[in-house]
Amino acid sequence: TGSFGVFVSRMKKAAPLKLGVPSLEDVDLVAANIRESDSQDMEGLHPGKSIRAIIMGDVEYSKLVYGLYRNGSVQAIFGVVPIADGVGCPWVVGSVAMDENPLPFARASRRLLDMLQRSFPLLDTWVCSRNSRSVHWHKWCGFEFENEKVRLGRDEYFHAVRRLAKNKMETS
Repeated sequence: TGSFGVFVSRMKKAAPLKLGVPSLEDVDLVAANIRESDSQDMEGLHPGKSIRAIIMGDVEYSKLVYGLYRNGSVQAIFGVVPIADGVGCPWVVGSVAMDENPLPFARASRRLLDMLQRSFPLLDTWVCSRNSRSVHWHKWCGFEFENEKVRLGRDEYFHAVRRLAKNKMETS
């Protein structure tokens, strides 16, 4: 079995992600242990504002807010800010712990977005062009990108949307 067997046994031992309602302490924990890519994106859009204040602003304006937990510890906080009827702007802020084992999050991402799209059939967002991890994740999750970049704050962003698939609307 070699290294493949070790890989498989490690996968079996990985604790599953659990969904829950984040507390203020969870927000503080993620803000204090934010992954570098999320920190850079937030600082580029909101210069001079604290990471915690930015996250709390997203929480305040969101209709839906969830935390992702592994072994009882918060890994990420995400939500959707309503833009118009049926249209929402999704956001996610991860802790460095999420980068230590990103596979469970990646595997759950499409299902989590499908869940959010029960309330928001159209997810509309801006993705920092400098953040290759975020660009790849959004594409993998089914977001469609416009080719043109737009300057927002310090950086350039792609406009991206994810539409609820017709077959998902029929089965919901």
